[in-house]
Amino acid sequence: MNIVEKEAKDFYEYDFLNGVNTLENIKSKLDNKLYYFNRERDKLDFLKTLKNTSLEDIKDHISRGCIGCGYEEQRNLAIFAIDQEIDSIKKYYYFEPKSDEEFSINEESSLHLKLNQIIEKLEKQGFGQQIIFDEIEELKNHFNLGKKTWFQLLKGKLIDLTIENALEKTVVQEIYSNLSEGYEHFTKMIS
Repeated sequence: MNIVEKEAKDFYEYDFLNGVNTLENIKSKLDNKLYYFNRERDKLDFLKTLKNTSLEDIKDHISRGCIGCGYEEQRNLAIFAIDQEIDSIKKYYYFEPKSDEEFSINEESSLHLKLNQIIEKLEKQGFGQQIIFDEIEELKNHFNLGKKTWFQLLKGKLIDLTIENALEKTVVQEIYSNLSEGYEHFTKMIS
């Protein structure tokens, strides 16, 4: 458990909903706590942990046979406030990878070229489904995610294409190994 998660758990247990029963009070306590986090990523992690804790608390409360009481209603009100705060932060939050994870211009160009070659090869092999080409083309627009996240996205797209039977497992493995060549450090973290 990292510091942000611990803060969220402690806040939930000792302060968040104690003596609070209105949206205004919940929002006020939430705003006061979020003030102490400078990074938007930390705020989002805090809110995610707080929401998950609230959902688990409701589930536990219901499993004990307590249904229809104010306890559940108060937690749902808190989840509503948390969701609003998450939406508000996401409006202006942009993911920025760490500098050592960013693609260089040369790396982007190389991967872009490899993606084009893969499309050509798939066309020659008779894989003419538009969904395949759309998924591969979309990868070209996400180099800003950083290496680790981009390769996670690649892996997810390839798994989806395999599950949908759009591509065979051997073709997917070939594509992944071709694109991940030279990035073994990042792809090992994903596997």
